Amino acid sequence: MNKEDVRKRICLALDVDSLGLAKEVVEETHEYVGIYKIGKELFVSEGTSSIKIPQSYDRDVFLDLKFHDIPNTVESASRALVKHNIKMFTIHSMGGKEMIQAAVIGVKNGVTTYGKIKPIILGVTVLTSQDENSLRDLLIDKSLDTALVSYAKMASENGCDGLVCSPNDIKIIRPHISKEILYVTPGVRLRDDKVSDQKRVCTPEEAITNGSSVIVIGRSIMKSNDRIEILKKIYKEVEKGLERK
Repeated sequence: MNKEDVRKRICLALDVDSLGLAKEVVEETHEYVGIYKIGKELFVSEGTSSIKIPQSYDRDVFLDLKFHDIPNTVESASRALVKHNIKMFTIHSMGGKEMIQAAVIGVKNGVTTYGKIKPIILGVTVLTSQDENSLRDLLIDKSLDTALVSYAKMASENGCDGLVCSPNDIKIIRPHISKEILYVTPGVRLRDDKVSDQKRVCTPEEAITNGSSVIVIGRSIMKSNDRIEILKKIYKEVEKGLERK
């Protein structure tokens, strides 16, 4: 199997707070990683300079800021991020169809304005740290499965190119989605890892077999004393999952 076919399925979360640490991690791991996720910690600490680090190693960037605001603000932010040549970014499906449509318009206008590639818009369904109890805390009186399907349909029907969900959620969502979309899945752990604050998890091989387009892994790698050894294990599991499909 082509190494790039495996590598492009692996996304490493750059959960660090400085450009120096980010560069160190990318330098060490880029042979096994196709996409790097930049979230709130690194982006708030270092801004758009953080985006350039993976790109300098010819790797894609997943900007995970989970836009959730009034439509006008989301449209403007989506338009602005196009200039940075990122691969994909997140919005909260919970923001509603008008907000989702605004993100789509913003991206379209950004592509026209800046002449850059169109980033993939990912709708976040239900966070992997949430379960039915936490949904009730938000006054959502629906089952987890019902909420997942509702947010997934809202995202896909209003212009999102993909979804962020647990790998275990794909089999619940897919029958209700009328088009082919990407499934980007956090909540992926090696079998011996601690689950931590994520409640709905599975292994890299299981995730790919379930239909994940891209798996997102952070702590399993970042907290390891031997990142490359962990990445080799993840790589082999992804390869096995692709062979089983």
